[in-house]
Amino acid sequence: MNKIKLIIICLFFSFASNYACAQADNEKVDWDKLEYYLYRELKAQHPDESEAGILQAVGYTIMKSNNRWERATIYFKKAVELDGKLYFSWYSLGLINIDTEEGYSYFEKAVEANPNFQAPYYWMAYYRCKNREDKKAIPLFQKYLEIAKDSKDEEGRIKIAEEVLKDLLSGKESENLRMIRREGK
Repeated sequence: MNKIKLIIICLFFSFASNYACAQADNEKVDWDKLEYYLYRELKAQHPDESEAGILQAVGYTIMKSNNRWERATIYFKKAVELDGKLYFSWYSLGLINIDTEEGYSYFEKAVEANPNFQAPYYWMAYYRCKNREDKKAIPLFQKYLEIAKDSKDEEGRIKIAEEVLKDLLSGKESENLRMIRREGK
């Protein structure tokens, strides 16, 4: 996974500089050309990377560049078509479709591909909680807390998950649980 992170970081800066140049010239951005350039550069710089890995990196870079969700979705779907174990692509598809049953199913596929990937459990629990499916949310929050307990990157979500889980188990509603419920309306 470190290799993919490095690729993504390199891509982002390369892609962002091209995007900035196009914007500076007041030209309309030709996303097809930029994506082609990005894909070609990735393939040239990382000839040993799988086609699926390259597509995932392109999708992630596009998603992070000006929130091009629709275009990123195409790349993530192509990536998982080639390699269903690319949990980060499944997760990204889940984030893009976060408020839908489709998004939930992508999170499920992310944890099927990597059962120790923490974030999808949180978002699956969040989705169930938001839809007032508390009995389904409880084991998901518990699983999330079990595998995320030592992760510094997850500290903010851990705190919310602990509070919401406590509320779900006690039958009370804290501010965090009320906020999740409000977003579901």
